[in-house]
Amino acid sequence: MPSDQFDLIPHGSRWFPWADVEKCFWPGQGGRSHAINPSLASIRNAAGIYCIAWGPTSRMPIPEEPKVQYIGQTKNFKARMAQFASSAGIFWKDRYDGHSAAWRWPKGETAKMMISFFPLLESEADHMQSGRLFWYEALAINSYYLEHGNRLPPLNVVKGPSAVELN
Repeated sequence: MPSDQFDLIPHGSRWFPWADVEKCFWPGQGGRSHAINPSLASIRNAAGIYCIAWGPTSRMPIPEEPKVQYIGQTKNFKARMAQFASSAGIFWKDRYDGHSAAWRWPKGETAKMMISFFPLLESEADHMQSGRLFWYEALAINSYYLEHGNRLPPLNVVKGPSAVELN
């Protein structure tokens, strides 16, 4: 039986401001991610759990952080962040399909956006990795849920297309 505790280690033991993620993951023509931020670049194509927060966060990323707005899982951090940014209206003036929860993110807002990455460290068959991702996502969401009086992170609540208010 897998652990019932969220035990993934946050990459770099820190939160990354959206500006740092954007600059590293999409360095522009001729740019190299590893030249901008070698540490962050090393996980851009990794699988794992990610948390998106708004505002000042604690020093060590944890899923139950009070400022967390969304918890998700992906097989490729860079691709998933691109989908989120496209749907949240961050990359362009409009919103585009890619990430359903990002439609509830206030359009184009990045000023206090912080992201933590919890990469899976084990290499395994695709079907096992998929199962592990869903399991860890459930554990992370449950950690938040239990810490916050049986509430889910705001963007994990599917209410409708309206944006949440960020404080």
